Amino acid sequence: NTPDWEKIDRPDVLMIPIGGALIHNTMNEDEALEAVRMIKPVLVIPCHYNSPGFIKKNANPANVEYFEKEVKKLGFECAVLNINNSIILRGYH
Repeated sequence: NTPDWEKIDRPDVLMIPIGGALIHNTMNEDEALEAVRMIKPVLVIPCHYNSPGFIKKNANPANVEYFEKEVKKLGFECAVLNINNSIILRGYH
């Protein structure tokens, strides 16, 4: 738990790592959800998960469907991007 997160002005976009379940090199889904709850971004984009590592096919496994569902339950938008996906933010140039 990082109390400083509550001091962050509400960002439009928060890219947050969620793949720290096995190798705790980043947050896991539930830790990232706590950060989302505290930071209150307009849009959440999960990152750093289900990616290949040195000798593993999936060094940072995460349940992105669970994360997306829980972010939406908190009342925030969530965009899960796959390879070659992009996102257009309305009202931004």
